[in-house]
Amino acid sequence: MNNAPAAITYSGLKPYGQTGTGRTLLVTAQHRQLLDGFKKISEIPSSEGYYAKSITKAVESLRGCTAPVNSFMKNGTPNRRCIVFSGFEIEYETGSYYGGPQTDVIIVDIRFTNDKAKGEKRAALWQVNINNTGRWEPYDNPNPKLLGTPRVPGSEDCPIKVGINGYSEGLEHAARLLPDHIARGEERALHHLEKTGYQLFYVPQNSSALKAGWTFIKNLGRSISPSDLEAARILAHHMKEAHDQGLYVEWTSHRGGSKVLTQAMKLLSRKKINLKGKQRIFLSDYTSSHYEADIARRAIGMDTRDSKWYNSTKGVAQLVGGQSLGASNLACSINDLIHHTKPDERAGKTVVTVASVGGTVYGVHQAAPTIANLVANFSLTPAYAITILNAIGFVSTAGVIAASIPSLNEGYNKSAMDPIATLANKAAKRIASVKK
Repeated sequence: MNNAPAAITYSGLKPYGQTGTGRTLLVTAQHRQLLDGFKKISEIPSSEGYYAKSITKAVESLRGCTAPVNSFMKNGTPNRRCIVFSGFEIEYETGSYYGGPQTDVIIVDIRFTNDKAKGEKRAALWQVNINNTGRWEPYDNPNPKLLGTPRVPGSEDCPIKVGINGYSEGLEHAARLLPDHIARGEERALHHLEKTGYQLFYVPQNSSALKAGWTFIKNLGRSISPSDLEAARILAHHMKEAHDQGLYVEWTSHRGGSKVLTQAMKLLSRKKINLKGKQRIFLSDYTSSHYEADIARRAIGMDTRDSKWYNSTKGVAQLVGGQSLGASNLACSINDLIHHTKPDERAGKTVVTVASVGGTVYGVHQAAPTIANLVANFSLTPAYAITILNAIGFVSTAGVIAASIPSLNEGYNKSAMDPIATLANKAAKRIASVKK
């Protein structure tokens, strides 16, 4: 008696779009029935309709591109790939099954992950608004697609604001953290944001040890984790999604969200995607190299006209992760000077760059000879020389300690003294409560 399972058979999928051009898509009878059902649901204006349309559109997109920005290859199998979205993922194989001029695509599986996204276990996009009690509150379900709204159409005058969290205690905590950073600490901008709401690209925190936010220090300098890489692929898809719709978007990252944002931009650059200046980033309290972020944002045609595109209180995490003990500031300045400055403006910018580095270390008159001596006497690179000087003389001990306490950098800090002021205020309140 033969108990072997029946062979799986595939057949060509009829196009859901206007034309049948592109690669042949092969599916099982079960997946064909599933996709036909989603096609009918997608025609109904509703949240379920948007979700269904996202799935059918994702499948159809494989006719034109088998390796989109949100795809990855399975280890050891060069023909097996997977594309990830917040609510679902599609596993497929490529090969010349019909012997035509193009590779065919065979859909192996369609897996639904919306429960994971809703349960804060998978990166997803959430709409966040002020509720009746004046608290920031995310919607009950994540958004399958980045879209403009009547209030925030995604135009040049009214771009879509998206926050990307890093280390937080969960979705609701992240939703409360990001508005102050998106508004750059300005009350007027925050008041406007309260009227329109914002979108949060929530990156799950998969460690119970994140209570105080300290575990990120041990991860500094390490390569991106698998969960953050998955989040970066989903984020890259949303950035490409906005690009395809011609939307203007401002992406603001907080803490470890800067690593996910930078990786997403790198994924876009590998596909030679040019955003044509319609999107821009702001790294607020970043904990990954803003030099890498600068290279990545320029490679994909981000809007780089703002001179202030990052802000950070210089705590341990920011120095070690974000600035490499100060070297990233110089690296960004030199990169901008060499590669992105007009020839007739280089002399003036050189003076500004040198003055900036000098002020950061010991002063304009002392910095240059000190760096030169370190380079000559110890065979150090200029970056390492600046690192040493920064470590010795630049950072005030009190400022670093205060800025390294997670509860003191949840809000947007306009200066290095803000965390110290926050700490003093907390101490004063405790003293007052004791006296009572």
